[in-house]
Amino acid sequence: MKKFDLLSEIDKTTTYIDNVMNNEKKGGLKDLIADLDRLKLKVVDDDLLNNPLRGFPRKYAEMYNDYLHPITGVLNNIEKSVDSYLGTN
Repeated sequence: MKKFDLLSEIDKTTTYIDNVMNNEKKGGLKDLIADLDRLKLKVVDDDLLNNPLRGFPRKYAEMYNDYLHPITGVLNNIEKSVDSYLGTN
């Protein structure tokens, strides 16, 4: 995966999480957005050495005890995108 593609995925995921946070009143999701912001900075600076999003879907599920929410699939996808980026760079 190319840097531009990963940055695009990060932005899409951030927007999705922000929408869920606002529509469902889940303020704890700010932590996930902060994780994505830190990830984005590392990608831009070419400083990403490992996947800081490991277990990202589980983090949400443990926060809200909700393993079936569609957000877990989105979080799983961004985790895999980071793995793909690391595998090609």
